[in-house]
Amino acid sequence: MNFCRTSEFSLWFWRRTFALSATLCVIAFNLHAQSVTFLDQATRAPVPGVTLTCKSTGKVLTTTADGRADIAPLKNCDSIRIDHLSYTPLTMAWAALAATPEVDLGYRMNLLREVVTSGSRFTEPKRDVPEQIDVLGRREINFMAQPTAAELMQNTGTVFVQKSQLGGGSPTIRGFQANRILLVVDGVRMNNAITRSGHTQDLITVDQYSLDRVEVVSGPNSVAYGSDALGGTIHLITRTPKFLGTDSVRSTGDAFVRYATAANEKTAHAGIELRGKKLASFTSITASDFGDLRQGSTRNPFYENLGRMPFEVVRENGQDVVKPNGDSNVQIGSGYKQLDVLEKLRYRTGEHVVHQLNLQLSTSSDVPRYDRLSTYSLGNAGQILPKFAQWYYGPQQRVLAAYTLDMKRDAGWFQLARFTPSFQHQEQSRHNRRFGSSNLGHNVEQVDVLGFNADLEKQLGKHELRFGADISGENVESSAYNENITTGARSYRTTRYPNGGSAMSSFAAYVNHSLEISPKCIITEGLRFTHVGLRTTFNDDEDFRFLNGTYEQNNSALTWRAGVVLMPGSDWRFSLMGSSGFRAPNVDDIGKVFDSVQGDVIVPNPGLKPEYTTNFEASASKALNDRTTFALTGFYTLYTNAITVGAFTVHGQDSIDYDGVMSRVAALQNTSNAYLYGTSAQFTGHFNAHFTLRSGFTYTYARIRTDSTDYPLDHIPPVFGCTSLEYQARKLRMEASVVYNGWKRLRDYNTTAGSEDNLVSATPFGSPPWYTLNMRGSYAFNARLSLQLALENIMDMNYRTFGSGISAPGRNFIVAVHVIPISH
Repeated sequence: MNFCRTSEFSLWFWRRTFALSATLCVIAFNLHAQSVTFLDQATRAPVPGVTLTCKSTGKVLTTTADGRADIAPLKNCDSIRIDHLSYTPLTMAWAALAATPEVDLGYRMNLLREVVTSGSRFTEPKRDVPEQIDVLGRREINFMAQPTAAELMQNTGTVFVQKSQLGGGSPTIRGFQANRILLVVDGVRMNNAITRSGHTQDLITVDQYSLDRVEVVSGPNSVAYGSDALGGTIHLITRTPKFLGTDSVRSTGDAFVRYATAANEKTAHAGIELRGKKLASFTSITASDFGDLRQGSTRNPFYENLGRMPFEVVRENGQDVVKPNGDSNVQIGSGYKQLDVLEKLRYRTGEHVVHQLNLQLSTSSDVPRYDRLSTYSLGNAGQILPKFAQWYYGPQQRVLAAYTLDMKRDAGWFQLARFTPSFQHQEQSRHNRRFGSSNLGHNVEQVDVLGFNADLEKQLGKHELRFGADISGENVESSAYNENITTGARSYRTTRYPNGGSAMSSFAAYVNHSLEISPKCIITEGLRFTHVGLRTTFNDDEDFRFLNGTYEQNNSALTWRAGVVLMPGSDWRFSLMGSSGFRAPNVDDIGKVFDSVQGDVIVPNPGLKPEYTTNFEASASKALNDRTTFALTGFYTLYTNAITVGAFTVHGQDSIDYDGVMSRVAALQNTSNAYLYGTSAQFTGHFNAHFTLRSGFTYTYARIRTDSTDYPLDHIPPVFGCTSLEYQARKLRMEASVVYNGWKRLRDYNTTAGSEDNLVSATPFGSPPWYTLNMRGSYAFNARLSLQLALENIMDMNYRTFGSGISAPGRNFIVAVHVIPISH
């Protein structure tokens, strides 16, 4: 062997190998450099839907679900505009972009560039919609990190929330509450035959950590969603898994743990999303454990004892015993647990056909009814005499199973179509025992709802038609019994709803039309016909024998909306809107027997008629230099055939013995007309890339008309609002805020029997004003790990929101750790 030749060959071989390796490294580097990820500057979360437009060629790219874009098709472009409706636009050359594997985007929401779905059930620019629609996105939901969806809504400054217990939350919009506000989740109505007019807890059965966004429509929205949307609609839209454009499969997820001191709250959440070309899924699980809520210790000296809980009831040797509460600021008997599960599965069978299965489950432990447990009187010797030893809601269960078929096509009688059959099951129960009694009362209600929605969209030039139909059927079963907790014996008890069973059905068809006369003028109008049927059977032979027999109702309504949006230029926007709302009486309205407050009993009234609203509103907004936005809205609503509580008689008697207490008889009745008017204002100012000021407030006034003196309509909140200053930088986000309520004077309370204004929780002058100072912040160590800290009610103020039966949290320190596992 020639050693020299071998050496030369070896040298040649290694030179070639090195050159090839270097070439491959350069190619790999260039390929990697051409894939750019766009991240939220503060949260380090990837931003999907970013558009990259080459100004010279007009070619457009869009980032994928994980915030990535292959920028090779834009190579050599000297000016690329990077744009997203929620972030500050950027302009970069291709070479600079290719050298930057990650691009930070500064969050700056342009309110007029938002898109919404709740106005017409289809996506459309918010600026084209005449209704007032407020949007809370996933970024804000995650940052606010509230314990339930009720607190989430309360902190928006748009929705007022009342609570009878910690495990509850009843939203109010423009003076309408409970079953006059429509709750919608993923396009499916949550309101059902037993959604009541009093304080509710349905809102907290939707896991806020599974939400992608919330849209709040203020004012009647009956054309889009039918009965119940008198004051507005809260549309809760959960996260939807995204498809990938390639044959690969990618997984991502998030998890966090949260602890809050005011209620010794412990919450854990985990979510995982699988993304493929044809198949995608999202799974979310959240478990919460709430202890007894501590109220604030900084008290108004004029109402020193407001909200104090001086006792607790324990069972000793078969007897109820009153024990002193060592800390009267701790609201003993308010804690509970909750579990929420969501599963979404999407399957694409064609370029324009997507199937979706949406499964949701919410359940809880027993939820104490704190306002009843804290009610007491004083004996002759000054001793505490509680009204109840036990009062709790059983586990509230909500099950939703919905299938959605989404279709797109270029021609035919529709271009977009969505068909959604759904099934819902809800179970509610109430359990109470008076102090010193051995009888524990049990009332159980179960509701099954079958529904079907068909929604279609067609564009004809400047005309947009959105039309559809929906049908539903509901069945209500109500049972009750008394249990002797000593012997276990059972005895008769009046059911809450007719014990012979109840059923409701509805059918509706609607059409919405929009015409863009010019980019400066858009006209919108719509009609909806709704028919609601109700059948209920009273079969009570042992107690009051309320209206024994079967009763039927058939109600129909034609609701409308008409509006115009004017955008004359200089970033001004004006809108004028008229609309009507409709609510048919449900089983809770016509067939309920219950004591709303101690000493008042509500009895059935199957003669109820539907109630209606006619609403007129105007709004104006102005944007300055794409940095500052101011919006002002005023409304006036006529409320006709209003269903309110009034004095009533049973067999000619105005008082009856109900559950051992002589109680005034009242019933829901169609009273004379009422009117409401008010205003709301919002301001958003981006001073620079770091500081943002936001502020909003709402004022409502309402009266029931009479031939003599008008008197207050119940459920009307005082003026309320929120102002915040936010700072953002790379990896860091901080906010200081003040949340406030004004006076609710006693003269503005509705004092009729059965009123939901909760007069027993008011001071001699009404509900005092209050404010809280709050701070929160988050720091993203990287794209996978972040820490959130918050201090709410810094001054430890003691207060109750108007109409609530439980005091609000005192000083509340919150810590949460958020983890996003590495995507695969």
